[in-house]
Amino acid sequence: MKFAILDDFQGAAVSLPCMQQLRGCGDLVAFRQPLSSPAQIVEALKDVQVLIPIRERTQLAGPVLEALPNLEMISQTGGNTPHLDLEAATRRGIVVCTSQGAGQSTAELTFALMLAAMRHIPQEHQALRAGQWQTSQGTGLQGKTLGVIGLGRIGSRVAHIAQAFGMRVLATGFTLTAERALAHGVRMAALEELLARSDVISIHLRLSDRSYRLIGRRELRLMKSTAYLINTARGPIVDEAALIDALRHRRIAGAGLDVFEQEPLAPSHPLLQLENVVCTPHIGFVTQETYEQMLGGAVENILNYLDGNPTNVRNPQALTQRQRH
Repeated sequence: MKFAILDDFQGAAVSLPCMQQLRGCGDLVAFRQPLSSPAQIVEALKDVQVLIPIRERTQLAGPVLEALPNLEMISQTGGNTPHLDLEAATRRGIVVCTSQGAGQSTAELTFALMLAAMRHIPQEHQALRAGQWQTSQGTGLQGKTLGVIGLGRIGSRVAHIAQAFGMRVLATGFTLTAERALAHGVRMAALEELLARSDVISIHLRLSDRSYRLIGRRELRLMKSTAYLINTARGPIVDEAALIDALRHRRIAGAGLDVFEQEPLAPSHPLLQLENVVCTPHIGFVTQETYEQMLGGAVENILNYLDGNPTNVRNPQALTQRQRH
């Protein structure tokens, strides 16, 4: 049996203790560099039986899955699979299992970005290194209004932390009810009202057809000129070109971004040239605790599958399809 980990940029996944369990079942290989083309993916994975993708970094489209005859299981880290053609996997009899994703670590990074952007922490750090002292005046959180777009597992944690900072919280979402908002101590609002009234807006939606470019030029124009946008969810939820334009012309005060339309982000990207943006390289889930949780769950799913008792299966029809063959 051959196992492969995709996009293990830091070598953090392959070095976890739980991976020893897989090494006891076969060969384990980890790819630290992205496989950038379908042909490259197929060539690299042609002998692999079980695949462990790190989040959604590599696109596993139908033609790719069709060209991998030895692949029988995908043990996804995290619960989202927008990068994966689930129908094609099912057709091929490839069993897809998911594990629990990041929660607390992403909520924590949300406030790290918020504070860094609003208190100008990166700029003050650089100024201090250059021999300067107190070069800017920041903005505090207490008494401000936070707009949470998506009051799910992560968004609700962000809402609770915001209240500890003394912030008022508005929330919106595709399935949010006033009762659920009230249960979290926040007020439900329409997206337009949330954008217009919030001092900070934080995005916590899954990427889907409904959320794709939900925040575009129109929505950015509704924001206060003093407001900040924080995105630790998925890059394509925001129209990046519209955001760059709004930041460049100071139509909004700033942004804290952990996710982008194309990842990894190129060093020459316009967002990295703007002084009112704080960027991090999609590290919302990159903590030791979250890696142990996500990869531990992925390994557990694999071992259960090998024992004939698959768990957390997203496409149970694939099990039937595999039995037929």
